[in-house]
Amino acid sequence: MRRTTLAGLRPRRLVPTALAIVLAVGFVAGIMIFGDTTRAALLDDYARAARNVDLAVTAKDGTRLPLSTVDDLRRVAGVASVEGRMAEQAPLIDRKGRLVTEFGVPGHAVDAGERAELRPFDLRTGRLPQTGGEAALDARSARSTGYQVGDTIVLVGADEQRHEFRLAGIVDITGVDGGNTSTVVLTRRALVDLTGATGYREVVATVADGTAPTDVRARVSAPGTVRTGDQLRHDLAREAFGQIDGLLVGMQLFAVVAVLVAALVIANTFTILLAQRMRETALLRCVGATRAQVFRRVVAEAAAVGLTGATLGIGLGVAIGSGLSRGAALPGIGLPSGPVVVDVSPVLVALVLGVALTVVSALVPAVRATRVPPVAALRVTPLARGGGRWGRVALVAAAALLALGGSALTAVGMRTDDPQTAMAIVMVGGTCVFLAVLLLSPLFIGPLVSAFAWLPGRVAGVPVRLAAANARRNPGRTAVTTAALLVGVALMAGGSTIAATVNRTAEAQLNQAFPVDYLLTPAVTGGDRAAAVPAEVTAGLRSDPAFDLVAAVRQGTAKTSGGALLVGTIDAAAIGTAYRPAVTAGRLADLRPGTAVVASGSDILVGRRVGDQLRLTTGARTMTVTIAATVQSATLVGDVVITDADFAALFPAAAAGDSLVMLRTAGGVAAATARSRLDTALAAHPLVQVGDLAEVRDERNAAIDQIVAVIAVLLALALVIALVGIANTLSLSVLERTRESALLRALGLTRGQLRATLLAEALLMAAAGAVVGVVFGLVYGWLTAEAAFGDIETLVAVPIGQLAAFVGLAALAGTLAAVLPSRRAANVAVVAALAD
Repeated sequence: MRRTTLAGLRPRRLVPTALAIVLAVGFVAGIMIFGDTTRAALLDDYARAARNVDLAVTAKDGTRLPLSTVDDLRRVAGVASVEGRMAEQAPLIDRKGRLVTEFGVPGHAVDAGERAELRPFDLRTGRLPQTGGEAALDARSARSTGYQVGDTIVLVGADEQRHEFRLAGIVDITGVDGGNTSTVVLTRRALVDLTGATGYREVVATVADGTAPTDVRARVSAPGTVRTGDQLRHDLAREAFGQIDGLLVGMQLFAVVAVLVAALVIANTFTILLAQRMRETALLRCVGATRAQVFRRVVAEAAAVGLTGATLGIGLGVAIGSGLSRGAALPGIGLPSGPVVVDVSPVLVALVLGVALTVVSALVPAVRATRVPPVAALRVTPLARGGGRWGRVALVAAAALLALGGSALTAVGMRTDDPQTAMAIVMVGGTCVFLAVLLLSPLFIGPLVSAFAWLPGRVAGVPVRLAAANARRNPGRTAVTTAALLVGVALMAGGSTIAATVNRTAEAQLNQAFPVDYLLTPAVTGGDRAAAVPAEVTAGLRSDPAFDLVAAVRQGTAKTSGGALLVGTIDAAAIGTAYRPAVTAGRLADLRPGTAVVASGSDILVGRRVGDQLRLTTGARTMTVTIAATVQSATLVGDVVITDADFAALFPAAAAGDSLVMLRTAGGVAAATARSRLDTALAAHPLVQVGDLAEVRDERNAAIDQIVAVIAVLLALALVIALVGIANTLSLSVLERTRESALLRALGLTRGQLRATLLAEALLMAAAGAVVGVVFGLVYGWLTAEAAFGDIETLVAVPIGQLAAFVGLAALAGTLAAVLPSRRAANVAVVAALAD
């Protein structure tokens, strides 16, 4: 049996199976290698802050360590050297005069320090600042802003005035608090003058040789958090890895899809191979082979192919991991890249996955092979066509149970209030329904192929009709072949539908709630300075004829029985114009002192109705308001909107200025003119950010398009595996139908017609799988988006162009996959094939 097994490993027949394993294993290994590589790069990036550090004292949030901490720590027994680190907010202005922020948070400035071995950054180009008028900038910000060594950069100081510095160098540094905000290096004197720093954010130290950092730590008494260097490095590593854990989980889900598709391809391949070798298997049984030996032969064959494919997949995984690492370092993603890290784990996982995937996928065909009777060697036995009537009944029953269960879960999810829970339930229900579709596919894929072939068959004639007949002949095999493609297309169609629906709904909500052109917001400055748009800015814009609507919003946080929520007020004249959310009950016009407009979609406010009382508490003040209207969801104004007089009574100590200002350009004023007037008005207030809603829409659209593109790229590998499966099935089908093809040639079918028959068969199968996948993805993409928006009215968007492209690409790729098998079939000599 060992020699028989080795003889059965025919490369031409098993290469496509091995290719599917290579791709699936390579994707999994590549993601693991990418994770290890990125973790190592992140750890190296964050480790700069803990390099050569044996002891660290870190200030608690919102506080600073006294300047005396350095001297106190230097006096502790065992401490060799000490360095204090200052870090304060110092917003950077770009070349266009606009604030550089990360999610509304401006950048920081750090001091250059005196001890090179304890600096938390590395010099890339130029030199470190040596005088008060010089600065160094982090490489990420230099790349995004275009600043180069020798340029003049502008920072906003504690006095909220602009200060110029000559850029002396570019450094590699991790953002303060682990963020990606801009970081500027200054001399300590310049940092103190600019920001008014009065203490250290962190003090680090080295210990004497032969001294244990833990012993020194026990002797330190400081107002901050005291950690050894190892503890600091551990905490930094945990913070660094948190940046990519979510990304890796998402990529692993796509890897699961690729593995599932590969399993379908492998199972289909072994089913066809063993059916073709039915007489060979029966002869082995005739000469004494037991069922167990036949089973072991198939499993050994699968293990050998799996091991070969997994070994090659490791090499592909290294290439994929390297490519993902380089791509993650591009602007817009910003993860660090470094040398490719190939650990033992990806190699072991790849080998085990490759072998296990192939063996498990071949188990059912192996069991079927053991049921071949010895008498089958005496006759030509056609391929098995299924499990008979009872097998079909069981299949339909299982599919019906899955469909009913999935539909019930979907209905429950659509009625669930919490959007995240609702999405999860709908997705689980969709998975059950999808499995039902896969189980039932042998029953409908044949008629669907026939429907697709009806009109082309009348136009193109015999080749298309033969292709449809071939696809219908073994619906089980055709269904399994198209299932791999169906999985990938369904996910791509669902993702595209969700993205398009989210985009359209968000656009409608934005236009309805805020029909304005600009939003002015204060930068998140932190510290003791209140974040607000100065009152003089709002007053100046109200007198500018370039704007016909200037609506100021003030906000504060209050507590209610369910927890804390955002309370806001807006100019009365803006209600119904700048502020017009979708009202679910009551009227916005009824908002007057003692009443409020409530966002019913807020978790704290779920179930509130018009006429209900709402108690708001802030500090020692309490106010009870009556709900005058409810709206669909929380807006930029707040969860609860009250009148200006009530807001002043509830928040008498509110900072001067506005939390938000909405602007609408007057009719006839060009957008460029309005923006120029706005920039002029804000010239003396660099910490006020301008949100151009046209830019916001463009950025949102670009972000959604990027998400769709990422999903498409990740699923492309699953589609490639599916196409390998189609090519493999057709190749084996050509071998199976050699005599049949020769007979057709003898009856007058030309080589071109035979090639056209096989190409049409692949086209019909790919189109059928793609259409079913698109329909399913469209339906559950819409349902998932509905669940995600909760009470918000969802505007379904069908990306017709993208869906049509999916079907077209799938059909084209399926046709290309059939090129080689069709050429092979057409080149077989007729006489030799009939004599075989």
